[in-house]
Amino acid sequence: MKLFKQKVATKTKVKAVIVITLVALLFLYIVLDIALNGPITSFLSNREEIIDTVNSLGVFGPLVFILIQTLQTVFAPIPGQVTGTVGGYIFGWWGILWTFIGSAIGYIIVLFLARRFGRPLLEKFFKKDALKRFDFLTTSKHASFALFMIFLLPGLPDDMVCYLAGLTSIPLKKLMVLILIGRLPSIVATNYVGAGFGRENLVPVVVASVAMVAIFIFAWIYREKIINYLKSKSENQPKPTKK
Repeated sequence: MKLFKQKVATKTKVKAVIVITLVALLFLYIVLDIALNGPITSFLSNREEIIDTVNSLGVFGPLVFILIQTLQTVFAPIPGQVTGTVGGYIFGWWGILWTFIGSAIGYIIVLFLARRFGRPLLEKFFKKDALKRFDFLTTSKHASFALFMIFLLPGLPDDMVCYLAGLTSIPLKKLMVLILIGRLPSIVATNYVGAGFGRENLVPVVVASVAMVAIFIFAWIYREKIINYLKSKSENQPKPTKK
C-alpha cells in the first residue's frame, strides 16, 4: 500500500512540475514577445482593424461570438479562458456580457443533455474513473457549496462537473445561479485581460495575468486536497432541524 501511495505521489509531483513548467514557459514567451514586438504583439497591434472588421458584421458579430462561446461550453474544444480573453479583446467590456450569455446558453444545454440522457452520455465524453472521483456531487444532498467552488476556482474540471451537476437533485434554476455566479469572476478577469491587450499601459494586464496564472497553479497543485475537502464538506453537512 505504501509503495502504491508513493507511486501516486510521484506521478502527481511529476504532473505538477510539467504543468508549472509549461505555464512558466508560456508566460515567459508572452513576456518576450511583448518586449521584442514578436508575432503575437504584432497581431494584437492591429486591434483597430480587427474591431472594424467585426463591427462591419453588425449584430452578427456578437451573435457569432455568443455561438462560439456556447459551443465551447458544451464541447470544450478550447479553454473558456481563451474565448473570454478574445471577447474582451474584440468587444471591450461588452465582451463580458456576450461571454456570459454564451456561457449561460451552453450551461443550459449541458444540464438538459445530462438530465435527458443520464450517465451513459457522460461516460461517452469522460473517463469513468474521472467521473467516479466526483460522484459525491450526485449522491450528496449538500453538494451546492462544492459545485460553486469548483466553478469558482480555475484548474478544476468544471466542464465535466457541469455535466455531473445535471445528474443531481438540485433544481435547474439553483444550478444555473451557482454555476454562473461561480464563473463570473473568471469571465470578468479574462475579458479584462483581453480588453487590455493593445493598450499602451500593459502593467495592469500583466499584473492581472500573473494573478490568474498564480491562482491556476495553486488550484492545480492542491486540487486533490481541494476535492477531498469539498467532498468532506458535502458529506458532513448537518441535517436541517425541524421546527
